Amino acid sequence: MKILRHIATVSVLLLFLYGMAQLAQPSSPPETEETMERLMPQAPYPQHFERDLQACREICIRLHPAEDLPTLDLWQSYPSAPPIGSPQAHKGGTLRLSSPGPFPANFLAFGSPSPQFFHYNLFERIDIPLLREHPATGQILPGLAEKWSMQSNILYLRLHPQARYSNGRPLRARDFALGLLLRLRAGDKSAVGHIRELHVYGDEFLAVVLPRATYGAELLVSGLLKPAEPGFYADFGGNYAEVYARRIPPTTGAYTLSEVQWGRLLVLRKVPRWWAADLPGFRHTHNPDRIEHHFLNDEAQTWELFSAGKIDLLQTRNVLAWESRAVEAEQSAGGKIHLRTLRLTRPVPPYGIALNAEALPDIELRRGILQALDMDKVTLQLFRGYAERLPQFAAGYHNMHEPDKPVYYSPEAARSAFARAGYCRTGGDGILLRENGTRLRVRLSYTPSDKLNQLVSILVQSAAACGLELVPEPLPWQNISRRLREGRHELIFWAAMPGFPHPDYRHWFHSGAQEAESPFRLRNKEMDAAIQAMENATNRGEWATACSRAEALIRQQAVWLPGWMENHANVAYRNHVHIPEDYAGPYDVAESHQLWISPEEP
Repeated sequence: MKILRHIATVSVLLLFLYGMAQLAQPSSPPETEETMERLMPQAPYPQHFERDLQACREICIRLHPAEDLPTLDLWQSYPSAPPIGSPQAHKGGTLRLSSPGPFPANFLAFGSPSPQFFHYNLFERIDIPLLREHPATGQILPGLAEKWSMQSNILYLRLHPQARYSNGRPLRARDFALGLLLRLRAGDKSAVGHIRELHVYGDEFLAVVLPRATYGAELLVSGLLKPAEPGFYADFGGNYAEVYARRIPPTTGAYTLSEVQWGRLLVLRKVPRWWAADLPGFRHTHNPDRIEHHFLNDEAQTWELFSAGKIDLLQTRNVLAWESRAVEAEQSAGGKIHLRTLRLTRPVPPYGIALNAEALPDIELRRGILQALDMDKVTLQLFRGYAERLPQFAAGYHNMHEPDKPVYYSPEAARSAFARAGYCRTGGDGILLRENGTRLRVRLSYTPSDKLNQLVSILVQSAAACGLELVPEPLPWQNISRRLREGRHELIFWAAMPGFPHPDYRHWFHSGAQEAESPFRLRNKEMDAAIQAMENATNRGEWATACSRAEALIRQQAVWLPGWMENHANVAYRNHVHIPEDYAGPYDVAESHQLWISPEEP
């Protein structure tokens, strides 16, 4: 699956590292209510829009009159489902957050020339998809589409008549044709192979033709089809990435970017009269009027600002900081700070060690490496019970079979595999050698941080006990990214956003995966067939069986050492911030938009 491809390619390593390196720039002017009123009329489409659609070769895109829509008897709409968020939630207030990741280099909603982790917060967690998944039950819910009908391999959608962009302009069905066309022109081919045809009927209806009937097609299509507001993209051309880098695209969600202090601060403000505010599924969410993202790469400074009441909520992956700074802040705050650990049951980012099958072509060597790295010890010492070992590449998905135990540490099994790879002699320092004296030596590339430095230290020691010299290769993220693109890595600490609604096996493990993005560089026909079987599945059973086969091949081919899964969220928050008691949502609690601020001053 290539859902959220421009986001999935972003390594979650960015969460651990990298600070701001850019000078402050003047903030962008916010859209005002007066501006919104002025921009409410529909914007024209490009002059040769229909001709350009006809010329598109990757996907058939056609426009039809509304009366040509086939008659459909069965439409689905909002199901009986638990509320999202809390009915006790209050509207209003400001939520101040810290962001450890790098400040985005651009505000491109698609076609960014380089990975931008914050785009997930800025677009994916704000824009409303056509259809979405209930965070607790997994039910399909309306989004931009108020009704839908799945007929074999064709998904019909009726757009919500109230849906509008943050600039006040109405959402129309042709905006999805424009969005698909512009993304293809910008080099985003994620929909190719998944969507065969897109038909637009008037202003309200879409018909999406898939190559075959597919399990989960509703959410798959919703992740691939995004609208483009024609007025905003009127200047789209060959230099799109340069022209639009600093322009702020309108959103269909509750927030829009209203203030930019370059390298330091991004402010999201509530869209006045947001079209979905009173609809089921949104009624108790998107509560603050203003969300501030302060970019802070000094963790000690971040905790100081939180303790001083300058930051409202702090979620940390640093267990030592949680056990020391968080507890200290709570005890000294006189009841003004609360601590909470949430256990999440959602698809989790795959943290672990990726092995380059091209650089390390001997499968026995790769198998030995996997069993020479003690990831269980890493998980225990680094997370002290606040994380669990990742059982395989993909975890946290509904109806997926997961193994009881991931690849385990075994010096005996590792040495046996190394012997089959030709490393039969032991050198004076305990490292294994070939008969010609070649040392058993591999490089582990990573971007240094306190946590990853500890991880590497543990793995170096466990590898040495198995006769393997693991050579740490700490590099800045830009260098790591370059090595990944060029395939000059052997082992690399790696992670990615989880694919949705399915694991993104094709993007990472298929023979056709882009070499510039996949750290595994695997070429295996059985894996290709398993991925195809998952994508062809028409029910949950077929899908789960195909996923299990893909995971078994990942393990068999020895290209992935599962690390840990972040299914525990440690959250410290001021007493005027509230989290639903039965919280269900993404790992980053603030990005669920289920929080609310007490009406009284903190």
